Amino acid sequence: MPLADDIEFYGRAVDAGDMTRDAAVTALMKGGGFTEVGAGSVIDNWQSARAKYKQTFSDAAASLDKIYGLDDIQP
Repeated sequence: MPLADDIEFYGRAVDAGDMTRDAAVTALMKGGGFTEVGAGSVIDNWQSARAKYKQTFSDAAASLDKIYGLDDIQP
């Protein structure tokens, strides 16, 4: 999950004092397609970003399976 990797990288760098929050926000805006507010939010909450994205993707996959009946297919 490259986006989650970037969020964790920048979040750790900010927490360690190796990078300013503003610099991390700018980097995520350029590389991840975030708005300034969105990038700031994920930097502030970087420890939980990976779990949130995994859950979101899992929920989306389950919804698509229900919509298209893929969970009813027998091997």
